Amino acid sequence: MLALWRDHSLTIILSAIGVALTGIAFMHEEGKLFDLWLGLGAGTLTVALFYFLAQFLREKAKPED
Repeated sequence: MLALWRDHSLTIILSAIGVALTGIAFMHEEGKLFDLWLGLGAGTLTVALFYFLAQFLREKAKPED
């Protein structure tokens, strides 16, 4: 669990913020506030997805031969 937090803490925090912002959006009627909160939530979740996918693109240290 500690390794998960160490490697993905930013992803976890951004995901939680994105879900919270999306939840706030659904408490409003459709209109400017709904669009604002939903856009912020979707943007934050998109950044979290990019950080999650970045783990597969990291260069791993190779031991010296």
